Amino acid sequence: MKHFLINLLPNRIAWFFSRPYVAGDSMDEAIIKIENLWKEGKFSTIDLLGESVSKREEVDLMTNIYLELTKKLSKKSKYASISVKPTALGITISKNYCLENLRKILVSAQSSDVMVTMDMEDSSLTDITLEIYKELLSEFPTFGIVVQSRLFRTKNDIINILPDNSRVRICIGIYLEPPEIALTDKKIMKEKIIEYSKLMLDKNIIVEIATHDDKTVREALKLFESRKINKDRVEFQFLLGVPRNKLHNELIERGYKVRLYAPFSTHWKYGTAYVKRRFIENPQMGFYVAKNILANKWIQLLILVIFSFFIVLLFLLYSF
Repeated sequence: MKHFLINLLPNRIAWFFSRPYVAGDSMDEAIIKIENLWKEGKFSTIDLLGESVSKREEVDLMTNIYLELTKKLSKKSKYASISVKPTALGITISKNYCLENLRKILVSAQSSDVMVTMDMEDSSLTDITLEIYKELLSEFPTFGIVVQSRLFRTKNDIINILPDNSRVRICIGIYLEPPEIALTDKKIMKEKIIEYSKLMLDKNIIVEIATHDDKTVREALKLFESRKINKDRVEFQFLLGVPRNKLHNELIERGYKVRLYAPFSTHWKYGTAYVKRRFIENPQMGFYVAKNILANKWIQLLILVIFSFFIVLLFLLYSF
């Protein structure tokens, strides 16, 4: 039912609601956004929205945009990284095609000293994504990968596939998976983030925890501090637009890196797909959107003007 209702939302309206979560309609807007985040002491990872691209001309366009992005971030690599999705780079067309596009991006990123992380998408792509990651890691040692705590396979992937001293983002995962291969209870998914973080720390993996859940963050802090983990070996990641400033600031004051996922889109259709998927996974984001919109002073003024207009109109109607 949740899927059905959210997919009924017209794309133009969904794009409007996506605004707090998207860094801009262009690369330049996204760069301005991450510069402003850095002024607040926050790191960022930029992603070009546009997964599940099926045409080569679209994939080539996305690859070229990423290549341009690596160059523009060369002087901002201290605080900005890049995230890429395999389906934006042609993985559904062929593995070798995706590998070729990703290698181009990694070569350019390496020359600009920009770190790149490959996102993990739905479970049908987990094996091939890990294969590509392992093929490229020896050539690009700062290349990062993502694991999802909801998948039953993740423990084995951490123990037997992920190399020691690698860099891994762990999240619960946004893709809804069948119960035969994945957890369905979010509480357990969040607990698994901590369990799997312990396994990764045992392998001296740089752990990047991506969650908005306060309890999970607190448990992660206890883990890191009990093991006296160097703060350069861990970080906390959040979505742009989700109001967690108080938590961000606390983590920064305690000396931890806070990185925000800052996606941008060159076409509104990609932004709507992103926000619909986020709403399906977390309907509370609708509340965040409303809160963000109402916090805008110009929106408040507009509401006041409209309200005053109707009060005056009612007064005039009842005066005659």
